[in-house]
Amino acid sequence: MAKERPFLTAADSAWLQMETPTNLMTITGVMALKGRLSYDAASRLLEEKLLIHERFRMGIAAPPGGVGRYRWVEQDISLDEHLVAVGTGESWNKHRLEDFVSREMGTPLDFEKPLWKFFLVENVDGGSVLVSRIHHCIGDGVALMKVLLGMADPMDTDATMTTVGVRKAAEIGTSEGMGKPGKIMAAIRASGAATTTLGRLVAMKSDPASVFKGELGTEKVAVWSEDIPLDDVKEIGKRLGGTVNDVLLTAVAGALRSYMQERKQDPDGLDLRAVVPVNLREPDDTKLCNRFGLVYLQLPVGIKGRLERLRELKRRMDAIKRSPEPFVVYGLLKTAGMANPGLQSKIVKFFSKNATAVMTNVPGPRSRLAFGGVEIDNLMFWVPQSGGLGMGVSILSYNNQVRVGVATDKKLVDDPETIVQGFHAALAALREEALASG
Repeated sequence: MAKERPFLTAADSAWLQMETPTNLMTITGVMALKGRLSYDAASRLLEEKLLIHERFRMGIAAPPGGVGRYRWVEQDISLDEHLVAVGTGESWNKHRLEDFVSREMGTPLDFEKPLWKFFLVENVDGGSVLVSRIHHCIGDGVALMKVLLGMADPMDTDATMTTVGVRKAAEIGTSEGMGKPGKIMAAIRASGAATTTLGRLVAMKSDPASVFKGELGTEKVAVWSEDIPLDDVKEIGKRLGGTVNDVLLTAVAGALRSYMQERKQDPDGLDLRAVVPVNLREPDDTKLCNRFGLVYLQLPVGIKGRLERLRELKRRMDAIKRSPEPFVVYGLLKTAGMANPGLQSKIVKFFSKNATAVMTNVPGPRSRLAFGGVEIDNLMFWVPQSGGLGMGVSILSYNNQVRVGVATDKKLVDDPETIVQGFHAALAALREEALASG
Protein backbone atom coordinates (compact mmCIF):
# COMPACT_ATOMS: atom_id res chain seq x y z
CA MET A 1 0.00 0.00 0.00
CA ALA A 2 1.43 3.39 -1.01
CA LYS A 3 2.49 5.65 1.81
CA GLU A 4 0.15 8.59 2.38
CA ARG A 5 1.73 11.86 1.34
CA PRO A 6 1.30 14.38 4.16
CA PHE A 7 0.06 17.88 3.48
CA LEU A 8 2.19 20.90 4.31
CA THR A 9 0.86 22.78 7.30
CA ALA A 10 -0.73 26.14 6.56
CA ALA A 11 2.29 28.02 7.95
CA ASP A 12 4.80 25.86 6.03
CA SER A 13 2.77 26.37 2.88
CA ALA A 14 2.79 30.14 3.41
CA TRP A 15 6.59 30.25 3.38
CA LEU A 16 6.70 27.99 0.33
CA GLN A 17 4.36 30.20 -1.64
CA MET A 18 6.01 33.48 -0.65
CA GLU A 19 8.92 32.58 -2.94
CA THR A 20 9.53 35.21 -5.63
CA PRO A 21 12.51 35.79 -7.95
CA THR A 22 13.44 38.93 -5.98
CA ASN A 23 13.01 37.39 -2.51
CA LEU A 24 13.82 33.70 -2.17
CA MET A 25 12.42 32.03 0.93
CA THR A 26 15.69 30.33 1.85
CA ILE A 27 17.56 30.48 5.16
CA THR A 28 21.29 30.88 4.52
CA GLY A 29 23.89 29.88 7.09
CA VAL A 30 27.67 30.02 7.40
CA MET A 31 29.61 27.72 9.74
CA ALA A 32 33.33 28.46 9.91
CA LEU A 33 35.63 25.77 11.29
CA LYS A 34 39.06 26.23 12.87
CA GLY A 35 40.53 23.35 10.85
CA ARG A 36 40.01 21.49 7.60
CA LEU A 37 36.99 19.23 7.07
CA SER A 38 37.15 16.72 4.23
CA TYR A 39 34.29 16.22 1.79
CA ASP A 40 33.97 12.57 2.83
CA ALA A 41 33.67 13.51 6.51
CA ALA A 42 31.05 16.15 5.77
CA SER A 43 29.12 13.71 3.56
CA ARG A 44 29.08 11.03 6.27
CA LEU A 45 27.87 13.52 8.84
CA LEU A 46 25.00 14.73 6.67
CA GLU A 47 23.97 11.17 5.89
CA GLU A 48 24.09 10.02 9.50
CA LYS A 49 22.71 13.11 11.28
CA LEU A 50 20.77 15.20 8.77
CA LEU A 51 18.97 12.62 6.65
CA ILE A 52 17.53 10.96 9.76
CA HIS A 53 15.08 13.89 9.67
CA GLU A 54 12.32 12.94 7.25
CA ARG A 55 11.84 16.43 5.82
CA PHE A 56 15.37 16.46 4.42
CA ARG A 57 14.47 13.40 2.35
CA MET A 58 11.26 14.91 1.00
CA GLY A 59 10.39 17.13 -1.92
CA ILE A 60 7.27 19.13 -2.64
CA ALA A 61 4.37 17.90 -4.79
CA ALA A 62 2.15 20.63 -6.21
CA PRO A 63 -1.63 20.07 -6.20
CA PRO A 64 -3.14 18.85 -9.49
CA GLY A 65 -3.96 21.79 -11.71
CA GLY A 66 -2.51 24.15 -9.11
CA VAL A 67 -5.65 23.92 -6.99
CA GLY A 68 -5.50 22.53 -3.48
CA ARG A 69 -2.80 21.91 -0.92
CA TYR A 70 0.87 21.05 -1.42
CA ARG A 71 2.14 17.71 -0.15
CA TRP A 72 5.45 16.33 1.04
CA VAL A 73 6.72 13.42 -1.03
CA GLU A 74 9.71 11.22 -0.19
CA GLN A 75 12.43 11.15 -2.85
CA ASP A 76 15.62 9.30 -3.53
CA ILE A 77 18.53 11.40 -2.31
CA SER A 78 21.78 11.75 -4.23
CA LEU A 79 23.95 13.37 -1.60
CA ASP A 80 26.47 14.72 -4.08
CA GLU A 81 23.67 16.90 -5.48
CA HIS A 82 23.10 18.42 -2.05
CA LEU A 83 26.70 18.71 -0.84
CA VAL A 84 28.98 20.52 -3.29
CA ALA A 85 32.70 21.20 -2.83
CA VAL A 86 33.76 24.66 -4.02
CA GLY A 87 37.14 26.37 -4.17
CA THR A 88 38.95 23.04 -4.16
CA GLY A 89 42.69 23.55 -4.16
CA GLU A 90 42.31 27.30 -3.63
CA SER A 91 42.75 29.54 -0.59
CA TRP A 92 39.88 31.95 0.05
CA ASN A 93 39.63 34.97 2.34
CA LYS A 94 36.60 36.46 4.09
CA HIS A 95 35.86 38.84 1.24
CA ARG A 96 35.73 36.06 -1.35
CA LEU A 97 33.52 33.98 0.97
CA GLU A 98 31.13 36.92 1.34
CA ASP A 99 30.95 37.24 -2.45
CA PHE A 100 30.12 33.53 -2.74
CA VAL A 101 27.41 33.70 -0.06
CA SER A 102 25.94 36.79 -1.74
CA ARG A 103 25.74 35.04 -5.10
CA GLU A 104 24.12 31.93 -3.65
CA MET A 105 21.64 34.04 -1.67
CA GLY A 106 20.16 35.18 -4.98
CA THR A 107 20.17 31.69 -6.55
CA PRO A 108 16.98 29.61 -6.21
CA LEU A 109 17.05 26.03 -4.99
CA ASP A 110 16.00 23.25 -7.37
CA PHE A 111 12.30 22.64 -6.68
CA GLU A 112 12.53 19.22 -8.36
CA LYS A 113 14.62 18.02 -5.40
CA PRO A 114 14.42 18.29 -1.60
CA LEU A 115 14.80 21.97 -0.85
CA TRP A 116 18.23 22.20 0.77
CA LYS A 117 21.84 22.41 -0.27
CA PHE A 118 25.25 22.63 1.44
CA PHE A 119 28.53 23.93 0.07
CA LEU A 120 31.90 22.94 1.52
CA VAL A 121 34.59 25.58 1.01
CA GLU A 122 37.69 23.65 1.92
CA ASN A 123 40.13 26.44 2.75
CA VAL A 124 39.10 29.90 3.99
CA ASP A 125 42.02 31.46 5.86
CA GLY A 126 43.21 27.98 6.79
CA GLY A 127 39.91 26.46 7.89
CA SER A 128 36.88 24.96 6.15
CA VAL A 129 33.50 26.67 5.88
CA LEU A 130 30.11 25.02 5.42
CA VAL A 131 27.49 27.21 3.73
CA SER A 132 23.94 25.95 4.13
CA ARG A 133 20.81 26.90 2.23
CA ILE A 134 17.53 25.49 3.52
CA HIS A 135 14.07 26.50 2.35
CA HIS A 136 11.94 28.08 5.03
CA CYS A 137 9.08 25.64 4.36
CA ILE A 138 11.20 22.87 5.95
CA GLY A 139 11.33 24.61 9.30
CA ASP A 140 11.85 27.84 11.21
CA GLY A 141 15.02 29.09 12.85
CA VAL A 142 14.30 27.33 16.14
CA ALA A 143 13.78 23.94 14.50
CA LEU A 144 16.75 24.28 12.17
CA MET A 145 19.06 25.40 14.98
CA LYS A 146 18.10 22.22 16.85
CA VAL A 147 18.95 20.16 13.76
CA LEU A 148 22.31 21.92 13.46
CA LEU A 149 23.16 21.43 17.12
CA GLY A 150 22.12 17.80 16.84
CA MET A 151 24.86 17.37 14.25
CA ALA A 152 27.53 18.96 16.47
CA ASP A 153 29.41 17.62 19.49
CA PRO A 154 30.39 19.47 22.67
CA MET A 155 34.09 20.19 23.14
CA ASP A 156 34.13 21.47 26.70
CA THR A 157 34.27 19.14 29.68
CA ASP A 158 31.44 21.06 31.34
CA ALA A 159 28.56 19.39 29.49
CA THR A 160 26.03 21.37 31.52
CA MET A 161 27.07 24.65 29.92
CA THR A 162 26.72 23.16 26.46
CA THR A 163 23.29 21.80 27.33
CA VAL A 164 22.22 25.24 28.52
CA GLY A 165 23.50 26.74 25.28
CA VAL A 166 21.54 24.23 23.22
CA ARG A 167 18.39 24.90 25.20
CA LYS A 168 18.81 28.65 24.87
CA ALA A 169 19.29 28.33 21.12
CA ALA A 170 16.01 26.45 21.00
CA GLU A 171 14.26 29.32 22.79
CA ILE A 172 15.00 31.93 20.14
CA GLY A 173 12.68 34.91 20.34
CA THR A 174 10.36 33.57 23.00
CA SER A 175 8.04 36.16 24.50
CA GLU A 176 10.06 36.50 27.67
CA GLY A 177 8.01 36.68 30.84
CA MET A 178 4.74 35.91 29.08
CA GLY A 179 4.35 32.22 29.93
CA LYS A 180 3.45 29.30 27.69
CA PRO A 181 2.32 30.19 24.15
CA GLY A 182 -0.73 27.90 24.21
CA LYS A 183 -2.14 29.49 27.35
CA ILE A 184 -1.39 32.98 26.09
CA MET A 185 -3.26 32.34 22.84
CA ALA A 186 -6.31 31.08 24.74
CA ALA A 187 -6.27 34.19 26.92
CA ILE A 188 -5.98 36.45 23.87
CA ARG A 189 -8.98 34.83 22.21
CA ALA A 190 -11.05 35.08 25.38
CA SER A 191 -10.24 38.76 25.89
CA GLY A 192 -10.84 39.88 22.32
CA ALA A 193 -7.31 41.31 22.16
CA ALA A 194 -6.69 39.56 18.85
CA THR A 195 -9.41 41.59 17.12
CA THR A 196 -8.07 44.85 18.56
CA THR A 197 -4.53 44.01 17.53
CA LEU A 198 -5.59 43.01 14.02
CA GLY A 199 -7.40 46.32 13.65
CA ARG A 200 -4.30 48.20 14.71
CA LEU A 201 -2.13 46.26 12.25
CA VAL A 202 -4.53 46.92 9.38
CA ALA A 203 -4.57 50.64 10.20
CA MET A 204 -0.77 50.82 10.36
CA LYS A 205 0.73 53.35 7.96
CA SER A 206 3.40 52.33 5.46
CA ASP A 207 7.00 52.70 6.55
CA PRO A 208 8.53 55.98 5.36
CA ALA A 209 10.52 56.18 2.14
CA SER A 210 14.23 55.72 2.64
CA VAL A 211 17.38 54.51 0.91
CA PHE A 212 16.51 51.04 2.20
CA LYS A 213 13.17 50.77 0.34
CA GLY A 214 12.41 50.55 -3.37
CA GLU A 215 12.16 48.21 -6.31
CA LEU A 216 14.07 44.97 -5.73
CA GLY A 217 16.38 43.01 -8.00
CA THR A 218 17.58 39.43 -7.88
CA GLU A 219 21.17 40.10 -6.75
CA LYS A 220 21.87 40.16 -3.01
CA VAL A 221 24.88 41.24 -0.95
CA ALA A 222 25.76 39.59 2.38
CA VAL A 223 28.46 40.64 4.84
CA TRP A 224 29.14 40.13 8.53
CA SER A 225 31.03 41.74 11.38
CA GLU A 226 34.07 40.63 13.30
CA ASP A 227 33.59 38.85 16.63
CA ILE A 228 32.40 41.02 19.50
CA PRO A 229 32.90 39.77 23.10
CA LEU A 230 29.47 39.13 24.57
CA ASP A 231 30.68 40.17 28.04
CA ASP A 232 31.47 43.64 26.66
CA VAL A 233 27.91 44.02 25.42
CA LYS A 234 26.52 42.80 28.73
CA GLU A 235 28.64 45.35 30.60
CA ILE A 236 27.37 48.18 28.38
CA GLY A 237 23.79 47.10 29.09
CA LYS A 238 24.45 46.82 32.80
CA ARG A 239 25.90 50.32 33.03
CA LEU A 240 23.43 52.06 30.72
CA GLY A 241 20.30 50.10 31.57
CA GLY A 242 19.27 47.58 28.92
CA THR A 243 19.53 43.98 27.82
CA VAL A 244 22.09 42.63 25.38
CA ASN A 245 19.36 42.74 22.74
CA ASP A 246 18.57 46.40 23.55
CA VAL A 247 22.22 47.40 23.19
CA LEU A 248 22.79 45.55 19.92
CA LEU A 249 19.59 46.81 18.28
CA THR A 250 20.39 50.35 19.40
CA ALA A 251 23.74 50.01 17.65
CA VAL A 252 21.94 48.74 14.53
CA ALA A 253 19.62 51.78 14.65
CA GLY A 254 22.68 54.02 14.96
CA ALA A 255 24.28 52.33 11.96
CA LEU A 256 21.17 52.85 9.81
CA ARG A 257 21.04 56.49 10.90
CA SER A 258 24.67 57.02 9.89
CA TYR A 259 24.12 55.32 6.54
CA MET A 260 21.16 57.58 5.76
CA GLN A 261 23.17 60.67 6.65
CA GLU A 262 26.04 59.56 4.40
CA ARG A 263 23.52 59.20 1.57
CA LYS A 264 22.26 62.76 2.20
CA GLN A 265 18.91 61.64 3.64
CA ASP A 266 17.80 63.32 6.84
CA PRO A 267 16.84 60.67 9.43
CA ASP A 268 15.77 63.07 12.19
CA GLY A 269 12.36 62.22 13.57
CA LEU A 270 12.07 59.00 11.55
CA ASP A 271 11.25 55.52 12.79
CA LEU A 272 12.01 52.54 10.57
CA ARG A 273 10.07 49.38 11.36
CA ALA A 274 11.77 46.02 11.58
CA VAL A 275 9.89 42.72 11.39
CA VAL A 276 11.11 40.57 14.27
CA PRO A 277 10.34 36.80 14.46
CA VAL A 278 8.98 35.52 17.80
CA ASN A 279 9.06 31.83 18.71
CA LEU A 280 5.63 30.44 19.66
CA ARG A 281 6.66 26.89 20.51
CA GLU A 282 6.06 25.14 23.77
CA PRO A 283 9.39 24.32 25.49
CA ASP A 284 9.27 20.63 24.53
CA ASP A 285 8.19 21.21 20.91
CA THR A 286 10.98 19.92 18.64
CA LYS A 287 9.01 19.31 15.46
CA LEU A 288 10.45 20.45 12.12
CA CYS A 289 7.91 23.02 10.97
CA ASN A 290 7.19 26.74 11.19
CA ARG A 291 5.65 27.93 14.43
CA PHE A 292 6.45 31.56 15.01
CA GLY A 293 4.83 34.94 14.78
CA LEU A 294 6.15 38.37 13.90
CA VAL A 295 6.17 41.73 15.63
CA TYR A 296 6.89 45.19 14.30
CA LEU A 297 9.68 47.00 16.15
CA GLN A 298 10.02 50.70 15.45
CA LEU A 299 13.74 51.44 15.33
CA PRO A 300 14.33 55.00 16.61
CA VAL A 301 16.83 56.01 13.93
CA GLY A 302 15.48 59.56 14.18
CA ILE A 303 16.81 60.09 17.71
CA LYS A 304 20.24 61.73 17.67
CA GLY A 305 21.35 61.08 21.25
CA ARG A 306 22.76 57.61 21.87
CA LEU A 307 21.42 57.23 25.41
CA GLU A 308 18.01 58.57 24.44
CA ARG A 309 17.95 56.13 21.51
CA LEU A 310 18.79 53.21 23.81
CA ARG A 311 16.13 54.15 26.37
CA GLU A 312 13.45 54.57 23.73
CA LEU A 313 14.32 51.29 22.04
CA LYS A 314 14.21 49.50 25.40
CA ARG A 315 10.79 51.00 26.11
CA ARG A 316 9.49 49.76 22.78
CA MET A 317 11.01 46.29 23.22
CA ASP A 318 9.45 45.98 26.68
CA ALA A 319 6.06 46.86 25.21
CA ILE A 320 6.45 44.23 22.48
CA LYS A 321 7.03 41.52 25.10
CA ARG A 322 3.52 42.15 26.43
CA SER A 323 1.88 42.32 23.01
CA PRO A 324 -0.44 39.70 21.45
CA GLU A 325 0.91 40.75 18.04
CA PRO A 326 3.04 37.64 17.32
CA PHE A 327 0.05 35.35 17.86
CA VAL A 328 -2.17 37.43 15.61
CA VAL A 329 0.43 37.54 12.84
CA TYR A 330 0.93 33.78 13.12
CA GLY A 331 -2.79 33.42 12.42
CA LEU A 332 -2.43 35.66 9.37
CA LEU A 333 0.49 33.56 8.11
CA LYS A 334 -1.61 30.41 8.39
CA THR A 335 -4.42 32.17 6.54
CA ALA A 336 -1.96 33.09 3.79
CA GLY A 337 -0.88 29.46 3.49
CA MET A 338 -4.46 28.33 2.86
CA ALA A 339 -5.60 31.32 0.80
CA ASN A 340 -5.99 31.72 -2.93
CA PRO A 341 -3.08 33.48 -4.69
CA GLY A 342 -4.86 36.85 -4.79
CA LEU A 343 -5.51 37.02 -1.06
CA GLN A 344 -2.10 35.58 -0.26
CA SER A 345 -0.40 38.30 -2.34
CA LYS A 346 -2.31 40.98 -0.41
CA ILE A 347 -1.21 39.52 2.94
CA VAL A 348 2.45 39.39 1.87
CA LYS A 349 2.31 42.98 0.58
CA PHE A 350 0.71 44.00 3.87
CA PHE A 351 3.70 42.67 5.81
CA SER A 352 6.32 44.27 3.58
CA LYS A 353 4.79 47.73 3.09
CA ASN A 354 4.72 48.31 6.83
CA ALA A 355 8.41 47.59 7.41
CA THR A 356 11.91 48.24 6.09
CA ALA A 357 13.86 45.19 7.24
CA VAL A 358 13.76 41.80 8.94
CA MET A 359 15.81 41.54 12.13
CA THR A 360 16.63 38.46 14.17
CA ASN A 361 18.65 37.93 17.33
CA VAL A 362 19.62 34.36 18.15
CA PRO A 363 21.32 33.42 21.44
CA GLY A 364 23.30 30.41 20.26
CA PRO A 365 25.39 27.84 22.16
CA ARG A 366 27.49 29.29 24.97
CA SER A 367 30.18 26.63 24.80
CA ARG A 368 32.49 25.38 22.06
CA LEU A 369 31.14 22.81 19.63
CA ALA A 370 32.77 20.61 16.99
CA PHE A 371 31.43 19.59 13.59
CA GLY A 372 32.84 16.37 12.18
CA GLY A 373 35.56 16.46 14.80
CA VAL A 374 36.66 20.01 13.87
CA GLU A 375 36.01 22.91 16.24
CA ILE A 376 33.41 25.46 15.13
CA ASP A 377 35.02 28.90 15.06
CA ASN A 378 31.91 30.99 14.42
CA LEU A 379 28.39 30.91 13.01
CA MET A 380 26.29 33.30 10.93
CA PHE A 381 22.89 33.07 9.26
CA TRP A 382 20.18 35.10 7.52
CA VAL A 383 16.47 34.47 7.34
CA PRO A 384 14.71 35.48 4.11
CA GLN A 385 12.87 38.74 3.57
CA SER A 386 9.41 38.57 2.08
CA GLY A 387 7.47 40.74 -0.32
CA GLY A 388 9.23 44.03 -0.96
CA LEU A 389 11.64 43.97 1.98
CA GLY A 390 15.22 44.47 0.86
CA MET A 391 17.29 44.17 4.03
CA GLY A 392 17.91 41.54 6.71
CA VAL A 393 19.95 42.02 9.87
CA SER A 394 20.94 38.94 11.88
CA ILE A 395 22.57 38.86 15.32
CA LEU A 396 23.96 35.52 16.48
CA SER A 397 25.99 34.66 19.57
CA TYR A 398 28.22 31.62 19.96
CA ASN A 399 30.84 30.72 22.57
CA ASN A 400 30.53 34.13 24.29
CA GLN A 401 31.08 36.04 21.05
CA VAL A 402 28.46 37.83 18.97
CA ARG A 403 28.36 38.67 15.28
CA VAL A 404 26.09 40.85 13.17
CA GLY A 405 25.27 39.99 9.57
CA VAL A 406 23.65 42.31 7.04
CA ALA A 407 22.08 41.13 3.78
CA THR A 408 20.69 43.64 1.30
CA ASP A 409 19.20 43.87 -2.14
CA LYS A 410 21.99 45.11 -4.40
CA LYS A 411 19.70 47.53 -6.27
CA LEU A 412 19.01 49.36 -3.01
CA VAL A 413 22.17 48.98 -0.93
CA ASP A 414 25.23 47.68 -2.74
CA ASP A 415 27.62 48.33 0.16
CA PRO A 416 26.19 46.75 3.34
CA GLU A 417 29.74 46.61 4.71
CA THR A 418 29.24 50.32 5.39
CA ILE A 419 26.32 49.44 7.67
CA VAL A 420 28.49 46.88 9.48
CA GLN A 421 31.19 49.52 9.96
CA GLY A 422 28.54 51.88 11.29
CA PHE A 423 27.39 49.19 13.71
CA HIS A 424 30.91 48.80 15.12
CA ALA A 425 31.18 52.58 15.46
CA ALA A 426 27.79 52.88 17.18
CA LEU A 427 28.64 50.08 19.60
CA ALA A 428 32.00 51.70 20.38
CA ALA A 429 30.20 54.97 21.12
CA LEU A 430 27.83 53.19 23.52
CA ARG A 431 30.86 51.60 25.18
CA GLU A 432 32.33 55.09 25.72
CA GLU A 433 29.03 56.23 27.23
CA ALA A 434 29.07 53.24 29.54
CA LEU A 435 32.64 53.94 30.70
CA ALA A 436 31.84 57.60 31.26
CA SER A 437 28.83 56.65 33.40
CA GLY A 438 31.22 55.18 35.99
